[in-house]
Amino acid sequence: MSEDTTCSPWLEGAKAMSLDLKTQPPEVQAEIRRLSKKTYPETWRAIRETEDQK
Repeated sequence: MSEDTTCSPWLEGAKAMSLDLKTQPPEVQAEIRRLSKKTYPETWRAIRETEDQK
């Protein structure tokens, strides 16, 4: 029985995106991290309200 070392295309894409993100400026990395967090709509609205008040 041989071990299957192939990855799914989705995993390959995620790895490529992760590596590409490391080449971006720190501001871009921070924004992508902030946007990629799973948040409830109420939290998202609260973030937008605080940004609008600045």
